[in-house]
Order: sequence, then C-alpha cells, then structure tokens
Amino acid sequence: MALPRPIGGEGAAADRAMTGAAFGLPIWGALNVILLPLLAGRMPQWTAEGMRALFPALVGWLLFGFALGLLTTGVVRVAERLLGATPAPSAPKFPEIKTRVVILGGGFAGVTAAMNLEKEFRRDPTVAFTLVSETNALLFTPMLAEVAASSLEPTHISTPLRSSLRRTRVVRAEVSGVDFENRHVKLAEREEELPYNHLVLALGAVSSLPPGDGIAEHALEFKTLADAIRIRNHVIDAFDHADGERNPERRRALLTFVVVGGGFSGAELVGALNDFARGMLADYPSLSADDLRIVLVHSRERILPELSASLADYALERMRARGVTFELNARVSAARPGAVVLKRKAPGKNRCD
Repeated sequence: MALPRPIGGEGAAADRAMTGAAFGLPIWGALNVILLPLLAGRMPQWTAEGMRALFPALVGWLLFGFALGLLTTGVVRVAERLLGATPAPSAPKFPEIKTRVVILGGGFAGVTAAMNLEKEFRRDPTVAFTLVSETNALLFTPMLAEVAASSLEPTHISTPLRSSLRRTRVVRAEVSGVDFENRHVKLAEREEELPYNHLVLALGAVSSLPPGDGIAEHALEFKTLADAIRIRNHVIDAFDHADGERNPERRRALLTFVVVGGGFSGAELVGALNDFARGMLADYPSLSADDLRIVLVHSRERILPELSASLADYALERMRARGVTFELNARVSAARPGAVVLKRKAPGKNRCD
C-alpha cells in the first residue's frame, strides 16, 4: 500500500488504515456484486435493491481493509524495532566528467558535429558536450527564400536544437571571446564561462557590407530567418504604399525590388520574390504588372556560376520569361533611398571599375 508519509511518522497508521478501507469498495463491487452472482448462475446485482441487500458485505469489506491497514502498520513497526529501520535510498551517483567538448555555432556544421559526437560517445558518460548558439533552433537555410516569398511559414524550416540533441547542453548566447591559454569560452552578457578540453569552431560566416556607400544602411540582408521575414514584410508594405500612390513614377519605384548576387541564394530569392509579387497583383486591382520590376544584379556574364553554362542559361531564360530583369556584368557601388548605383564592367575587362 502506498503511503504519503514515512512508516514511522505521525499519522502513518491512520493513512494505512484509510488506504486499506478504500480498497474495500472495489473488492466488494468485483466480488459480491459481479463475481459471486455469476458463479451462482444469477445476473450481477446492478439494481438498487440488489446492492442494498449487499450493503452489509460492503461494510464488512471496509472494516476489513481498515483493520488490515492498522495491522500492517503494527507489523512494520515491530519489524523495525527488531531488525532496524529500512535505510534511506542513497543518492544517485553521477560519473565524473573527464572530457568537456564545447561547440561554437548552431548551424549545420555545429549540430552535425554534436549529433555525431553523441553517437560516438553514447556509452561514455564521462564526456560532456555543450553547444553555444545565438538561436535556439536549427535553420534549414536552403528554404529561406520560400519564407521570404510567404510560401512557407518560419516554423516549417526550423527545428528546436534541444529536440535534436538529447545529450548536449544547449546554451543560447553570443560568444564574446575565447581564452585559449586557460581553455575557457567567454559569453556576452553572461558571467558564466565554459571550460573545455576540446573546442569546435563552427560559427559560419556573416554578411560583409562595405561602409560609407549607403549599402549597409539601405540594403536588406538575407542570412537569417529574421532577414527572410523582414524581406517578406517589406514587399507587403511596398504593395500597400503603392496601392495608395497616384503618381505612376513613384508607384513604379515602390514596386521595384533589386536582388544583388546571382548565386544559388540570389537566384532562388529573385525567382521566389517574382512569383510572390506577381501573385499579389490579384489582390491589388489598382496595380498592374507594368508597375512591377524584379531586378537581379550580378557581376559576371552569367548567373549561377556553380552550375554548367547550359543549366545557368536555361534558368536565366526561364526567369526572364516570367518577368525578371537581369543586370549582368554589373556591381552595386552605392545605395541611397529609392535607388542603387551600378558600376558596369568595361568591354574586355574581367572586373567592374
């Protein structure tokens, strides 16, 4: 019988007695109301009259359970006096941590490293893993363009780190520095320092925007989930403002979107934004397809240099047929509100001057 209090504590006898009495009710129902009538060839005594006739048996079972609870407590106390009290369970022993592995970065590289290390040392509890990340989710960056184009929700391309890493401690923080001599990782805005025996650097890369030409102030980055949501909201805001604009030139400027870079990310983003924006025209009857311009600026002769020339040309022609404008052999040299400045490659040169 389960007891809410220790056996030798105050009220233990009463607790056991009440618990024993409580067991009398289901025993009476199963035995006297159902089983015994069935063994005698009768129907179970479900009626009020039948149960009323069995009421003395119920009282007997309750008293039996009450007495059994008291008797059990008495027997246990006598046994404790003769044999000694049952020793309290010892506290669980955790193995000493001998090796600490700290992983900096919660992207594909960092999470994959943590998952493989967990698998490799799954039978060795003396090895501890810690992963430091600025976010608490693993972002599937190849699908960022779909979020920017509102074809996927942000939760569809992110997975909580703690759900993927069962044994690794996840610390959401920004790394402010590493003390290589003393083997400590310093965290920004936190007093805690993370000691390590092995350090894994998987921090990835950041966008490099040249200062002084207005690009950093006026361009929208495309690196994180927040960036994708910001781009989507910017497109929607631009449509809302253009819907109330009566000046055709200003309306066309509001609906001109420039994507810089024709690699995988840029090409996918410009294609997704083009479909998104042209699909939104149906919700804005006052706007026409002639007002909308989606422009891709790329510094080389063809987009998608990672692919073969035939595939890159095919992608360009398909997007051009869907309304995307391409500015090839050009770089964005400056940006200001409402405009970008391009530097074009001179004939016979390999770079934009």
